[in-house]
Amino acid sequence: MSRTELRLNKAFADVLATLLATAAVTACGGSTESTTTTTGGGGGGGGVQPTYATACAKTNKSFLQGLNVTPPIDGAVMRSEQAFPLSGSPDFSGGVVGGGEPEDGDAWQGSDGERVGALCSTATNAAACLSKVQGFRVLPPTREACKAQHPATSYANVDCSVNYILYTRGDEIGVARNVAEMKALAGTFDTLEEALWVTANKGLERSCGSTQIKDSQYRTTADGGWDFVLIDRQNCGPTTFEVTVHVDAAGNLTEVSRKDLKVPANCAVAGRRPEGLAAYEAATAGSDSVGVHFESMANLEAASVVAFRRLARQLAHHGAPRELLARVRKAIRDEIRHARTTRHLAKRHGVTPRPPEVAPMTTKLPSLFEIARDNAEEGCVRETYGALVAHLQASRAEDGEVRAAMSVIAEEETEHAALSWDLAAWLEAQLTDAERRALQAVREHAIVNLARDLSAPVEARLASAAGVPDSADALRLLRGIAPMMREAA
Repeated sequence: MSRTELRLNKAFADVLATLLATAAVTACGGSTESTTTTTGGGGGGGGVQPTYATACAKTNKSFLQGLNVTPPIDGAVMRSEQAFPLSGSPDFSGGVVGGGEPEDGDAWQGSDGERVGALCSTATNAAACLSKVQGFRVLPPTREACKAQHPATSYANVDCSVNYILYTRGDEIGVARNVAEMKALAGTFDTLEEALWVTANKGLERSCGSTQIKDSQYRTTADGGWDFVLIDRQNCGPTTFEVTVHVDAAGNLTEVSRKDLKVPANCAVAGRRPEGLAAYEAATAGSDSVGVHFESMANLEAASVVAFRRLARQLAHHGAPRELLARVRKAIRDEIRHARTTRHLAKRHGVTPRPPEVAPMTTKLPSLFEIARDNAEEGCVRETYGALVAHLQASRAEDGEVRAAMSVIAEEETEHAALSWDLAAWLEAQLTDAERRALQAVREHAIVNLARDLSAPVEARLASAAGVPDSADALRLLRGIAPMMREAA
């Protein structure tokens, strides 16, 4: 690991630690409670709130943390299982395999994520109950049945996997494996978190802390339900809608009104963008937001292959050190894998990405300054920020397969960001003082543009399932890493 990569990892760790500490006390756009008087909501029913209050300052809890079950459960945990491994393929290194031959044996693994309450606390024999929980298995015991009932994504190195909620109630051990079973577990939707979970499953999200869109709102209603003013948008889509909906006590959602805010939607930040990259029109409305996010990411990762191939030719022409050229060639191989991985994640959620459209370069042999200018924006700012976000997704995504994919991508994108800064050092050593000052302005301008892009809203389901930071967290991340981005190489 290079000194630059070590420096980046330390900076990323510091920024993420600050963000997580802030998240513990800050809800969505801020920690200040709304001044609107309330008599219900936020933690349960028990009253009607006729006027709207902010949906941002009331809760920073997940669905699991806000789950109110009758009769009560002892505790619950998000579980992930996988089984029946496949042999790796030499063509798919870096932790991503292409679906090799089945290996012998089951090799079942189970892992726990978010946890609430105390599992087995009211069981007749708590120790025996906890032992059953630890070895609890949903996946079928044969490869054929497992693959048929719970197929893994095509990039995974196993034949089958599943994510679900496991809970205990006395001596009972129960599971909720899909939306219908989770809805049945919740029963009456009498907490704000439960009601927001319904809206998220319909592709709606909260807007919190955006400079372009007002914070989302909610109120409780006389029928025991909830009214929300939320956001509907497609990742990288042309616009954002403000949508008013009603969620009844049974968890059914009805759309009341819809308004076009004419605000472009948030877009994935991943990889270098080559000159001539055409704007990408994401999947149509109604598509799974997680699939649309990875559709956009797959497009950018594939485009970055073109960017790095061009960079390799340009650097070779200018006599760059062999060590830098070797790292660029490795980045090309990495980005090919990243494009495959994110394409598979998009297809898993019902969206098939299209190849990027890249026009020929207008300048065949750019100067050292022109290469440095592109590297400052695409590498030192956007690629560095993208690597930081990948680390957040690897730790925060509730979807176990997304975490596995992003953990590999995060490590390799950090290598690419370190390459950008080492490349900047080699380039700027050969530039004039005026050109170096110009590059500082380029980085500053790129930070401002990125902040504008990050202010667009992010759907709550995308934030939870894929770990994508909402607009408030995204801007906190950028503010945390911006001082490093502004430094001279």
